Amino acid sequence: MPDSNNNSYVVISGGTGANSFVSAFGSSPAFVLPVSDDGGSSAEILRCFGGPSIGDIRSRLIRLIPVVQDADSIEDKEIEAIYNLMAFRFPADVPDKLSKDIWEEIVEGRGSLWQDIGEDKRECIRAFLVHFQTLCLRRAHKRFSFRNFSLGNGFLTGARELFGSLPSAIFLFKSIAGLNAGVQVIPVINTNHTITIAAKLANDHTLVGQCNISHPIPAAETLNGTSDTLLRQPHPVSQAALLLHSRRRDSRTFDTTSFLSSVDTSSFDEIRGSLDTPVETASDGNLGYRKGEHEEPLEAPIERIFYINPYGQEIFPDPNPSFLAALSSRSTLVYSCGSLYTSIVPTLALRGVATAIATSSTLRAKVLFLNVVNDRETPGYTAIEYVDAVVSTLRRSDRPHKHGTSRGNGSAWPDSKLVSHLVYLEEGAVEVDPAAIEALGVKIVMVPKNIYGDTTLFSQQAVQWAMAQILPT
Repeated sequence: MPDSNNNSYVVISGGTGANSFVSAFGSSPAFVLPVSDDGGSSAEILRCFGGPSIGDIRSRLIRLIPVVQDADSIEDKEIEAIYNLMAFRFPADVPDKLSKDIWEEIVEGRGSLWQDIGEDKRECIRAFLVHFQTLCLRRAHKRFSFRNFSLGNGFLTGARELFGSLPSAIFLFKSIAGLNAGVQVIPVINTNHTITIAAKLANDHTLVGQCNISHPIPAAETLNGTSDTLLRQPHPVSQAALLLHSRRRDSRTFDTTSFLSSVDTSSFDEIRGSLDTPVETASDGNLGYRKGEHEEPLEAPIERIFYINPYGQEIFPDPNPSFLAALSSRSTLVYSCGSLYTSIVPTLALRGVATAIATSSTLRAKVLFLNVVNDRETPGYTAIEYVDAVVSTLRRSDRPHKHGTSRGNGSAWPDSKLVSHLVYLEEGAVEVDPAAIEALGVKIVMVPKNIYGDTTLFSQQAVQWAMAQILPT
């Protein structure tokens, strides 16, 4: 559905990379997100229940809830309350007993988080939280931990399990939270199974799982206190099946919390105060992870990202048909800034995506937003290496060999058919060689400092300015 300027967007991103400027894409964009995050609140859900990762999807859905500042109408207050409920995250540094007490208060419909939510929506939301509780009881031997638990993840998991469909759970979330009907939030793979990615390094080692690629942690810091050495070490892909029995850990998911400060948590404090159990302060692995903190460099550069099955064999999943439909109906494709190899590339390493992008009759621009700084996944990268990572992934995965290998195969689409523009900030730390980029047939747009201000980050204003240069109205 196009906006007033006749631009309609399909945005490829992770759960956090575009959160600060989602409103720049109009009222009805299509957001395509990976389902391979194996950490954080999602990690505990995957450990106990399996299924696709929903952390990035939940983060984007919450960011899209149309909260009104200083809400005064009943409807606006209800939307803000639903936002606060779905964005609520349990404390990570408390005993499991306290976390369960907090959960019981919420699932029973008590506490301040339910204030201002009408009975009809309250009972609808609560029904799926009750179903999540049923899942926990059915798998009581798994001892699900509610520490650092995201309530939005619990709702989506309960709905997905009941419907047997993640898209149906997303539809329900959108309906309850009042999201614009034209907005699409698309899991890049439509599945009810757990999805795992792996990274082949330049030294021939293989890292299995998003956490190992983006932010591994010492074995002694796992949540259950058991050794997890295998998970930290570079793996031959054939050992990936052993990960099915390991404890998954946190990832770089994010919740916008600007409205949570107004939530009255006194009832939770009363529960906390009634317990004699001391608050646990020991490290719990990646439960409290924040991007950019304590990042250890990779032992070798990443050569490629690929999907594996539970037995460690490389597979080539089909993309969600809704993703392909968006590519064939929208006018602008955006590769968002964010974690290159664990957020962007997993949405591209799927069969047929390159051809869908290159042959789309509606796409007028295919725009790559360059990261402002490099991270653990991209040490020392220049702009041309970002472009190469995108186009080489698309080509390699476009037409995989029928016997299950992409070596010596793939498509030959020119760079400019897959990426038409590169957008970067004037004072960004990633080096840009305009001549080298333009030699690929890719046009360059530099956003000047006076547009984005003193903070060198992409903002709604910066993105809208850049898109106006690419597709003037």
